[in-house]
Amino acid sequence: MTAKTTGIIRILLATALMALAANCFLKYLWWTACYSAWAGIPKLAAQWNAAGVRASFNGWSVIVLEAAAIMILFTLIRFPNSPLSGIFKTSLRLAIALPITVAGTAMLALLLSWLKQGPA
Repeated sequence: MTAKTTGIIRILLATALMALAANCFLKYLWWTACYSAWAGIPKLAAQWNAAGVRASFNGWSVIVLEAAAIMILFTLIRFPNSPLSGIFKTSLRLAIALPITVAGTAMLALLLSWLKQGPA
């Protein structure tokens, strides 16, 4: 494969990871709301515990998927003819990849929330 093809594949993979992270984030919000609503109601103790586990799982899933997407975008960012030193260049690549991933996930979460709500 050429470098251009692998770059496109990595961009698509990072986008897919951001979409999965966005979906997990919405699920995290839902299960956190359920956990809060059911807290302290003895009749719903089993559902309350299950909601806590699901919220925790989805929260950690968001973190892991975001980290994977950041690392993929990090590998795509290059400064070929730059006079920057190694650690500064690495820090700058990370500082660029982080907000791109967070903003992409936020936009995909917004899009998914609109799609999941359906017509008003």
